[in-house]
Amino acid sequence: MKNVCSALTVFSLLILVAVSGVAMSCHQKPATETEYSPERLEIGQAIVEGWNCSFCHTPQIQGPDGKFIPDPKRFMSGHPADEKIPAVPDMVITSPEWMEFLDNLDSTVWATDNLLIFSANLTPDDETGIGTWTEVEFVETIRQGRHKGIERRLKYPMPWQELSEVSDEELLSIYEYLMTIEPVDNKVPPSIVLFR
Repeated sequence: MKNVCSALTVFSLLILVAVSGVAMSCHQKPATETEYSPERLEIGQAIVEGWNCSFCHTPQIQGPDGKFIPDPKRFMSGHPADEKIPAVPDMVITSPEWMEFLDNLDSTVWATDNLLIFSANLTPDDETGIGTWTEVEFVETIRQGRHKGIERRLKYPMPWQELSEVSDEELLSIYEYLMTIEPVDNKVPPSIVLFR
């Protein structure tokens, strides 16, 4: 009987260790860039560049020639937290003045009929970006059009419906590429309701 109890105790400990290991692996940080294949990173970068993701997700700065270019120090970091939120004019949405207002917004800001939307931080920063996201969470966010953790819809102009049509391999390549870019600590403000 003593041998049976000892065997059961050892068996129970082995199960506990195995379950603990599974639980730990579910909460591990995403892999570092050294664990990603160069081919996947190349594919991810090509897709991000092809879809021009940087246009909405990277703040602009004025270049030497006076033209606005993506700020390389804030690549894919979304709308700058320290930038003043533009005052919303009280005017008819379809008026020429409204169109002028839209034209003067930074590329990281978008106005819909009822919302002022700020593009998200897609850098691997743990606090303000997607640094703690798993591959599964990233793919599900794009496939379902719902933001990880808070279940709110991804807002236009984010083309998640079109992006959700690409293969899992391509989405994973995007994820891996984003996980290798420079993390930027930038807490993007929430959307603002324009008219109630």
